[in-house]
Amino acid sequence: MASTFLLVFKRFIFFILLQVLIFNKFDLFGIYSPYICLVFILTFPVKTSKISFMAVAFAFGFTLDLFSNSLGLNATACLTVAFLRPYIMSFIFGGFFDPLGLKLIKNYVSDSSFSQKILYISSIILIHHFILFSLEAFSLKHMSTVMHKTLITYLLSGFFCTTLIYIMIGNER
Repeated sequence: MASTFLLVFKRFIFFILLQVLIFNKFDLFGIYSPYICLVFILTFPVKTSKISFMAVAFAFGFTLDLFSNSLGLNATACLTVAFLRPYIMSFIFGGFFDPLGLKLIKNYVSDSSFSQKILYISSIILIHHFILFSLEAFSLKHMSTVMHKTLITYLLSGFFCTTLIYIMIGNER
């Protein structure tokens, strides 16, 4: 339990700093920034209770909001993704999904097919980005802009998140 808490705490600090100090400064055409911080939610220990996970995800998003001046948008998007993650994992991994959390994220990565991995990462990123940019625009008139920004940022975030997850899994072995 203490080692899980320490792991979560280290990742919390690491991904906040990585996002705020490096990736928030990485602007493609001045408007597209990858959200590498989603790796924190993607790799959060499965065996943690849903309430604890949602509380940590909210705190994570809120901390990002404090540094990004985004008025609760990240907190809302992170909280929504944290709520949906068990359902997404159950849908994508099917019978392989362990709701009791006995398997580690690295087991899901090593024991699942490539398409399952990409679908899991893509689903979380797309949902997060769509919610984030929809709330940012807060109008149906700007839906094409929201979809365009979601798609471009998803591609950037997907590349960086997938790369970082595979680096993390390689270091855990």
